Amino acid sequence: MTRTALPVLTAATVLLTASGAGAAAADDEPVPADGTKIVMNDGTVVGADGETDFAFEGDEPEERPSKSPFGSVCPEVNQPATYTVKGKPYFLVDKDEPQSTWLLPRQSVKWEVSGSHTFTFDVTGGYEAEAKIIVAKAKVKIDVKVGNSWTWTGSQTVTDTNSTSKAYRAVLGQVGWKLTSVKTWYAPPCVKKTKTIVVKAPRKGDMSIGRQKS
Repeated sequence: MTRTALPVLTAATVLLTASGAGAAAADDEPVPADGTKIVMNDGTVVGADGETDFAFEGDEPEERPSKSPFGSVCPEVNQPATYTVKGKPYFLVDKDEPQSTWLLPRQSVKWEVSGSHTFTFDVTGGYEAEAKIIVAKAKVKIDVKVGNSWTWTGSQTVTDTNSTSKAYRAVLGQVGWKLTSVKTWYAPPCVKKTKTIVVKAPRKGDMSIGRQKS
């Protein structure tokens, strides 16, 4: 790993480059570096701070209302659940061989990466079965390269230069997708319910460097 200081930039240049320094993230999650591009199934290009969305219906509900001579008390209970999903590029940190370093403005880092590095999906709330459905739909709807697991194998040189006005931590990993889904359904007798399922899924692609505040 090497770090180098670059020539001093003008104040105007620093302000311009700092304004596009990675996508905003909750808390202190690492974000994809500037210049990150994901080409989706339809050819649309999404950057580090881009967003896309889609919706789909789930399977028929298992629970159904009791029958009555006058028909269903709440027909909505017989409807499949609906899922609305927002997808954003997301940086997954390499857990096999973690590497990170602190970069001041105008400093650079270069890592020689080799071997096998595996990334697996992560889901909040313990909804793993539904998370797999969401990832499968995302594969069809937005990006055929997204999946539940991805192993990168080979040799690669990854670099990053801090062209912003603030220091940050450079971390080794891979760019995937963060899929935030809101599931809506009706439970007997006629209760509308919702829950949010967040999936951080890997994507077939090269290793890269993300940026973290601390």
